[in-house]
Amino acid sequence: MKNIKIGCLFFVLAISLVSCAGRKPVVVQNTVTTEKTLTETVHDTAFKIEKDSSSYNALLDCINGKVTVKDVKRAEPGRTLKSPRVRIADNLLTVDCESKAQELFARWKSTYIKENRQEVVKVPVITNELTWWQKTQIKGFWVLAVICSLILAFIIATIIKSNLNKTT
Repeated sequence: MKNIKIGCLFFVLAISLVSCAGRKPVVVQNTVTTEKTLTETVHDTAFKIEKDSSSYNALLDCINGKVTVKDVKRAEPGRTLKSPRVRIADNLLTVDCESKAQELFARWKSTYIKENRQEVVKVPVITNELTWWQKTQIKGFWVLAVICSLILAFIIATIIKSNLNKTT
């Protein structure tokens, strides 16, 4: 008798607890994309060199019909220029002024990295959503199913009791 009651109760609970699982919503997902832009710029420049000068002052004299340097008054070099070299040969004045070699051109590169990153966005798309009336009908069905199960269990228990009472 007890086994039949437990079996009926288990049967009623199993029927009342069975339900269908709803579908999971579809998820639209944007992927992560990373875009790196590498910008490399070549710079160059020229440096301005200020003017420079050297000077030479001397007295000239004529000896036997030829011009010669008599007395050097001043011979000054510049910042990059050496003192001038003065020569007189065959009544021809030659002045040489030399400068040091200069390389004043610069070049360099600058690199700029720009990173553009798009993040993942998950947006659920809900399809076939139930209305409030449909949800009410489902809840009402479960209430009715539980009530019917209890009534059925009560009827089965009553029938079993009456059969046991008749047999004794």
